[in-house]
Amino acid sequence: MSINLALFILILLIALYLSFIEIFTVLFMITGMSHTRSRFQVISLLTNSGFTTNESEVVVSSRKRRKLAIVTMIFGHIFNVAIVSLLVNVIMSFSNDGNINIMPSIINIVVFLILLYTFKRLPFMRVSFDKLVKRLANKIMFDKNSNPLLILDNFNGFVIAEVKIIDVPEKLRNKTLLQSGISLNHGIRILVIKRNDQTIGDITKEEIILNNDRLIIFGALKSIVEVFKQQPSL
Repeated sequence: MSINLALFILILLIALYLSFIEIFTVLFMITGMSHTRSRFQVISLLTNSGFTTNESEVVVSSRKRRKLAIVTMIFGHIFNVAIVSLLVNVIMSFSNDGNINIMPSIINIVVFLILLYTFKRLPFMRVSFDKLVKRLANKIMFDKNSNPLLILDNFNGFVIAEVKIIDVPEKLRNKTLLQSGISLNHGIRILVIKRNDQTIGDITKEEIILNNDRLIIFGALKSIVEVFKQQPSL
């Protein structure tokens, strides 16, 4: 393999590696993990560097996340072996022929990484990419009647989360919040309702939850999972 071809493949692998970090971060997020935790876990798994016991409990406690973790580790191992092999190939080629001019290839790699970093930092591109991954993953990973849950923050078992209502739970169907007893019986507080282009921040007890609503809620994670039937992430 020529040194220029090896460097080209290395650039391609780096691009794929960074793309997989973003993809698997979004996949972990739609199982209920926050963005920060998801990204930390994905980088740890892809690089085979391990992660702390407390953080690992978030992954191993979920069947869906355990499967994602296994796939992430497999991809990480493949990429790590391929990248190391290519680097060894480049070093050996350069050692065997000291007259090889690799500066143009190095410059190309640096320029490519700068462009890739700039591309990733563009808000529009990142949001569009995340939405595409979420839409495809939701169709594959979630039952059509489940309500995808995204944990925004965690306070020792109590969480602030966003729930997308695909199918209004039985406890809330055609009932006001007061009638449902969601706060009194389950300790769940609905903080914000996003309905179409409207954001409802002043939640009254007479509010009724509808399909396609997005709810920002606070409560015990166990109660939230029970009420909103967020089964796929368990």
